[in-house]
Amino acid sequence: MAISRCNSIGAQLLLGIALLISTYAMLTPHPPVVLHMHQGDKLLHLATFLGLALLADLGWPGRGFVPAKYLPLLAFGIAIECIQFYVPGRSFSLGDILADAAGLALYGLALLPGLRLARIR
Repeated sequence: MAISRCNSIGAQLLLGIALLISTYAMLTPHPPVVLHMHQGDKLLHLATFLGLALLADLGWPGRGFVPAKYLPLLAFGIAIECIQFYVPGRSFSLGDILADAAGLALYGLALLPGLRLARIR
């Protein structure tokens, strides 16, 4: 099923809002613990970047899930981690970057084929 221009613009707007919220959440000093589990932060990173990948793909449906869509998201994740080094209560984490990349890969390798099978994308 083709994505309408209106839905595409909506996904673009949601992506912008999601990036703003993600930036705020990831740069807040002394963040609250959301998931009380070992490596819960990594699960949040994976889910966030899975969602960002979905919105980026729906926002620009003319192409497949190409590097022009996922590399800027990965660069965003790396930039956030570099900035976190200077935020009190935060630190740089290679594990977070790997979780970001895993979220992008999970979208491209698992969720996107599933959406295509269901004729949603």
